[in-house]
Amino acid sequence: MPENDYLKPEGEIKLTDKQLMESPEMEKIAAEVIKDNKIEMGPAEVGYLLVYPNISKQRAAKCMKATREVKHYSGNDYLVEISGELWDMLDTDTKKMLLYHQLLHIDPVFKAKNEEWKMKIRKPDFSDFYEINDNFGNNWYKTIQATVSSLYDLDPRQESKVTM
Repeated sequence: MPENDYLKPEGEIKLTDKQLMESPEMEKIAAEVIKDNKIEMGPAEVGYLLVYPNISKQRAAKCMKATREVKHYSGNDYLVEISGELWDMLDTDTKKMLLYHQLLHIDPVFKAKNEEWKMKIRKPDFSDFYEINDNFGNNWYKTIQATVSSLYDLDPRQESKVTM
């Protein structure tokens, strides 16, 4: 019986090497950060995921609004993703600052006209972000950039482009 060559893919198919893991540790630390900093979340539900080995070599973390499919299946309005290898290398205080930064992106707004909540994402230059710098400085940010740089052997120019 001849093989069905038309069923075989041409060339090599590479599946993503990224793995997502829910993180109870991240969720616990985020709850502390929300409470300690009085972050207003409204009814928003947040999922916390570690991405192994990383989101990318120059992206430490991200916060995003969940798609309607993710919302349907998980109940989450937002997802906070952090590069797993980086997370594993950080001390607790830096983890808190990283989560604080990500949580400030979450912006649920109540629309009185429709009497419903609209889930939005705040831009990084929003005034609350300056509060982090004023109250805590930016050493935590430099620590994250340096850690990512050492993990992935980035040159100084690339290190300065590490984002969250």
